[in-house]
Order: sequence, then C-alpha cells, then structure tokens
Amino acid sequence: KFMPTVLLTRPQEEIPKDEKIFQRFGFDVVALPLIGFEEIEFTPPRLEEFDYIYFGSKRGVRFFLKRVREIPPTLKVIAVGQKTAGELKGWGIEPFRVLKGSVEDLVRSVQRGELPKGKLLAVTPEVYIKKIHRLESLGFKLKVLPVYRTVFIRYPQEEVLRAVEACEILIFTSPSTFFSLLENLQNDIKALNRKIIVAIGKTTAGAIRERGLKVSFIPSRPDSEVLARELAEAWNGFEGKNLKG
Repeated sequence: KFMPTVLLTRPQEEIPKDEKIFQRFGFDVVALPLIGFEEIEFTPPRLEEFDYIYFGSKRGVRFFLKRVREIPPTLKVIAVGQKTAGELKGWGIEPFRVLKGSVEDLVRSVQRGELPKGKLLAVTPEVYIKKIHRLESLGFKLKVLPVYRTVFIRYPQEEVLRAVEACEILIFTSPSTFFSLLENLQNDIKALNRKIIVAIGKTTAGAIRERGLKVSFIPSRPDSEVLARELAEAWNGFEGKNLKG
C-alpha cells in the first residue's frame, strides 16, 4: 500500500525521534531542519526577590539553568506543558504548577484566584506571547527575561525545492518553520500549491492561511505520535482524499 513521504522541518535535535515515529507508521521521511536556537546573553536576576518563575518551554529552562544553577526553594516554579515540566525535573526541580496550554492558562488561573498576587519572573524567547503582560493588570509585578532566540536555517534554494518536491505532505510545527521555508524559497510558494500542508496547532495554521495556502490537517494534540497516527488513519481510510480536499 502506498504511503506518502513527509517533510519534517523542526529543529535538528528533535528530528531523529520524529523520524522513527513517522517511519513506524509507514511514512517515508525527508528531514529539512528549518529553525535552530541560540542563547541571548542575560544578567541573572536576584531570584529571592520573586515569588514565581514561569517557563514557557523546555528550551527556556535549558538556556536559563545553564547560567543560573540554582532556584531557591521558596520560588514557585510554573511550567507550560509536560515537556517543560520534564526538563525541569531533569535538572532536579519540581514544578509548583504545570499548565496545559500557554500564557492564557496562567492568566485564567490568576483570574480564578488560584495564584495569590506576587512578583513573577517570566523566562521567554526573544519573541514571546505578549498576553503575559495581562498579569500586570491583575495586580502582579512582572519581569520578562528573554534567554534565547529562534534562528532560520538557510539552504541553497535548489536543495529546498528538491526536498519539497520529494514529499506529498509538509509538516510545520511552528510559524517559524513555515516562515523559514518561505525565506528559503524566496517567497515563491508555487512549489507548495500541490502539497498537503499539516500544521501543529492553530497558531501555525493561522500563519500558513494568512499566506493564502490551505491547511489540510491539524492533529487533535500537539504531539508527534498523535499526529503520525491520525495522519496514517486519515490516509489509509480515504487513501488521502480527505487530506487533499
């Protein structure tokens, strides 16, 4: 039975694991890491002055704790998602609270009175979700500390075109992976018109649709295993017709 080839675009460190998952579900894989990360120099703040520290990603944890070895036991650690929580535990830090989604979950927790007002240090990428500033209107003192930035990886245009042409399905895990592909293609999106485009999450899907492209598939959860399984089921059930629309 024919199974399509998928293009994986996420950072290099995450590709080998994803490659194995997709191959297990019968897909062929082309890997083209389109984004990477670099640390931003920062002056470690006096942590004892804060009540909470917020980590939105496992990378934030990694880049922060490379410089700041210890978090005082009095500081309540808030993590977004199980991966971020897992990274913290790997450093020997037990999160006080693990949020399901993003900053919005944090804001809702505060609105429900689940977190007493205090001073919060938010460890973020250079481009972060501005909704975190809503905490200030809810009585929190907030310091945002960017510790890393996303960088686009560049390839010769022909190499990117070859990779895209070899695949039926293109998978984007963030708006950055999509924008990096556009930059590599010098904004010539003709090569993408006949492809099945998969977005992990609504934010990524929105960024793709804004450029006039159709998103054919969004998994029920932002998880590679879930995506590979649901994609394989959709492809096998309808021989890909429901994906192509």
